[in-house]
Amino acid sequence: MNKQGEITISNKNLNQFTLEDVIQRKIHFTNTNTIFSRTDFEEDYKGELLAYNEMLTDIKEMKEDEFVSKYLRIIKKLGVQFENKEFTDEREIEKMSGYNNAIVSILKCIDPIYEFDL
Repeated sequence: MNKQGEITISNKNLNQFTLEDVIQRKIHFTNTNTIFSRTDFEEDYKGELLAYNEMLTDIKEMKEDEFVSKYLRIIKKLGVQFENKEFTDEREIEKMSGYNNAIVSILKCIDPIYEFDL
């Protein structure tokens, strides 16, 4: 990022482009996008940022199989919670939806099957 907090496209080889780069760009986009109303998606964005920041920490400490296992467990648990209507507050539902969607978006970068096989 440059001094204004904007993402700059680096001139590094694409084989040096990492999952960390992807997550950082998703964080930047979530924080700065003007495509959608900030107020309409505030809770969703909070959930996304929570997930991205957790994953950013985990990718520095975990191996791929640990990372995938952890986040698949989280997704499955969230699925059960949504199915059982454990989230009743609309803001909490939106936040946890954003959290879920952010995790899926990163898992899809690791293996596209995670878009369908969760």
